[in-house]
Amino acid sequence: MPRSFGGYRRTDILIGQRIRLFRHASGISAEDMARVSGLDIGDYASRELGEARFKTAELYEIGKALKVRLADIFGSIGAVGDTVD
Repeated sequence: MPRSFGGYRRTDILIGQRIRLFRHASGISAEDMARVSGLDIGDYASRELGEARFKTAELYEIGKALKVRLADIFGSIGAVGDTVD
């Protein structure tokens, strides 16, 4: 289980927030994004909230639907000098 507010949990939350921002900007519903990523809405919502992790294939499909690169989804997470602890 991910740690509460550090490490992987923080990264999962940041990725979910970025996806939600791109999704809102694109006018795509969470239900449509769940369908695109092959998830039911509950599983998708838990990933977008950072309560669970997106799989690489899910991120790939999400990026295609949002017309953004995976690098855009990850943003500066893990950039040199960044810490996730």
